[in-house]
Amino acid sequence: MRVRPARSPAAAFAPVLLEQGMTAHRVTSRADLRTFIDLSPRIAALRGETDRFVPLFAADIAEWQAGTGWFAEAVELWLVRDAAGTPVGRLMCHRSRPLAERISEGPAAEAPETLFFGALEAADEAALTAVIALIDERAHRLGADRVFGPVSPLPNVTGGLVTAGHDHPGFFDTAWNPAFFAPAFRAAGFREWGPAQTWEVAVGEIPHARATSTQWAAHGLRRRPVSRWDLRSFAGRMLPTLNAAFAALPYYTPISPAQLRSQMAGMAALMDPSLIVDVVGETEDDDAPSRCFALVLPDPAPVLRRHGGRLGPAAIADLLRHRTRLRDAVLIIQGTDPRFQGTGLLSLVIGDVYSALAAGGYRRLRVTFIAEDNPASAAVFAKAGGTPLHSLCFLDRRAPSGAAEPANGQADPASATAEPVTAPATAAAATAAATPAPAVLATSAARIDAALLTDLIATAGRSPSAHNTQPWLPRAAKIADDGSSAELVLTVDPARTLPAGDPRSEDLHLSIGCWVEALSIAAAEAGLAAAITGVDGWGPSLDVRLRVTVSDDPRGQRSAATGVDREARDGDHRDRPAFTAADLRHRQVDRGPLSRDDSAFAEAVGHADAALAPAGARLVEIPDDEWSDLLTRAARHSFADPAVFAETLAWLRLDPADPAYRQDGLSADCLRIPVAAARLAGALNRPRLRPFLARALATALAPAEWVEGLRGSRRDQRREAGRPPVGHERTGSAPDDDAAPAEDSAPGRPDPASRRPGSATTSARTGAPHHVVLAVTEDGDDAAREIALGRALLRTWLLFDRAGLRVDVHSEIKDCPATHARLRDRLGDGPATRPLAAFSVGRSTTPVPRSARR
Repeated sequence: MRVRPARSPAAAFAPVLLEQGMTAHRVTSRADLRTFIDLSPRIAALRGETDRFVPLFAADIAEWQAGTGWFAEAVELWLVRDAAGTPVGRLMCHRSRPLAERISEGPAAEAPETLFFGALEAADEAALTAVIALIDERAHRLGADRVFGPVSPLPNVTGGLVTAGHDHPGFFDTAWNPAFFAPAFRAAGFREWGPAQTWEVAVGEIPHARATSTQWAAHGLRRRPVSRWDLRSFAGRMLPTLNAAFAALPYYTPISPAQLRSQMAGMAALMDPSLIVDVVGETEDDDAPSRCFALVLPDPAPVLRRHGGRLGPAAIADLLRHRTRLRDAVLIIQGTDPRFQGTGLLSLVIGDVYSALAAGGYRRLRVTFIAEDNPASAAVFAKAGGTPLHSLCFLDRRAPSGAAEPANGQADPASATAEPVTAPATAAAATAAATPAPAVLATSAARIDAALLTDLIATAGRSPSAHNTQPWLPRAAKIADDGSSAELVLTVDPARTLPAGDPRSEDLHLSIGCWVEALSIAAAEAGLAAAITGVDGWGPSLDVRLRVTVSDDPRGQRSAATGVDREARDGDHRDRPAFTAADLRHRQVDRGPLSRDDSAFAEAVGHADAALAPAGARLVEIPDDEWSDLLTRAARHSFADPAVFAETLAWLRLDPADPAYRQDGLSADCLRIPVAAARLAGALNRPRLRPFLARALATALAPAEWVEGLRGSRRDQRREAGRPPVGHERTGSAPDDDAAPAEDSAPGRPDPASRRPGSATTSARTGAPHHVVLAVTEDGDDAAREIALGRALLRTWLLFDRAGLRVDVHSEIKDCPATHARLRDRLGDGPATRPLAAFSVGRSTTPVPRSARR
């Protein structure tokens, strides 16, 4: 009998036991999510702070929880409850490798694993103490060496902790918290990082003269109008200037077009066009990047407070009805192209903002987050009579070097000493001072029951599989009476295999291996250990037995390559990190455009190769021009084989009304097929039509296949004659004074340097992603070995994901006989080496749709 998930996979996280009888629960249901969103206005009402707090957008929180927004990293939401079960605190945690590298004072590649936290809320000091303890527990559980916040997973660092000015209300796009927050974090050893202020300028006290077109022209400039209808065009013009202007700030990470569009969604209903200034050179095109801009909005905080951050129909109607009554404005962001900084351009732009504020009857302008190391921006508002409103900072803490990890998961409470938040502002100075070890909490002892197994199985179900067939059939065979162990049986659903495209069941075995590794990762996070006890059969008749037991060491890992138990030792977590269920849910295949990132790729490959070596596997990089040739040949072969093509058509999900669209297969969203094209293809993709379509396409491609076959014969002749076959020429010879050995320069074998992932390779397309083949040493047809290699493959992809990279899988390259043979030849180690997987690697440049799961 198939085990189907009854609860969210995230429910596998056991409640975390906190001090004074409090517990922390991972948000896993809609009810939990509503409680998380409503907690901020509820606590503000209890404390009489309804006119000061600033709610986060409920839609943003929901996207963080569901993983459906553009943000690439996994996000955890937690609720803290008191002994009576009443919610009294909340916390958001996430990781961001780009931000961790940006705030690191050393080489980016050596940036410590960092846990970012935010969305803080606590009813009182006791609740906040529990929230801080939860931060410590998550950092310990995720293996983070550094904790930094409060920040939100937005296009850039947003958040901070208010340390002064609590009597002044917060406003849109900034932070506000009660006064007792700062002392609690001081006591927990957090240090100040990047102190800043918000500002307020009274409109009635500043000059109101707006620059005329003649005055703009005198400076060789012109102001471009911005309307509600071309807000997207304005965003595109300001983005290059925004990234260039802020690039030097220590916390800034570049914003992508998709991220900016996401954050500006819905702004048209709120904006006052007269408050947005966009300046360009007098003779430049209308679509040229801005030389200077200022984005100012009427402050919607009063409306957001009334609706608790929910921007639904009622809030929109309220906003439109009272928009003319919003008399405070917020300068969201301003920026000047670095080439024109120091020319007085910003003063002209702000002068226009002041004039528009006066003309619109606004009372005051409030300015978000100006860091103390950015005095030039602050001087603009000080000159107009502005004054600082709130003092803010980020909080930073690192585990002291050489600190031993507590064997029982708890730290000595006496190690927590009070540290004032008055330390030097620079990250280097903050790091130089000793910081206390985080107080780590004990999780409740794991006990295996049917519900927990169901959750683990559901989490493992996020594993990758060919065509997203999800061929696994897991079931619980036995659970020990004392809950200390359980037996699982994993079989295969024959209806979810690919007999035409995967006749050897190689991809099936890899998929099963990915599932087993995902189960092992989820089990380890729940305080359990999972091990394979037996593998029988082959392909659709495969039968895998697993044993799950309560682990004495929840951080203990299993080798992805061999399945042998091993201990996660200090210092080797970079090669084999303690992955979590959040990593499993965050991993995605991206079939959209990927951008190249040489440094992140090289670092990830170094760790991956170290982990793959015990399995006799390695990563081999293929140059872009050769990859394109292989991909074209393999795709044509797939289309020309009627059985393979018809089988692929059966797993396409093109109609969103189809129940299977959200269950399995390859959806139009994931394949990036436009809506109109998907509808047309869906109308043709019917079971009765598939054989006809497959035969028709095969007939049409027959001439191309014949030509390619002839080219292949000629390549074979060249190979036999001692000449390199087409596409296999050396991509970079060694210098004369450092010539390669004779055996490394034999015909048909590329320079070894060209086969090292991360080494310099020529690319036919600027910025093209890296292309990789996972090569393995053959050892006969052994299902158990291919399952172990599937485990290694999943961990390899998770390593790339940790580095901020995603993969685009191209199994057709290793499945097509012709390209498979060419890859074998390129691998260069004789017939005993074969390609096991082929994929491209790069940074996602667009939001990645989530693949469906049953």
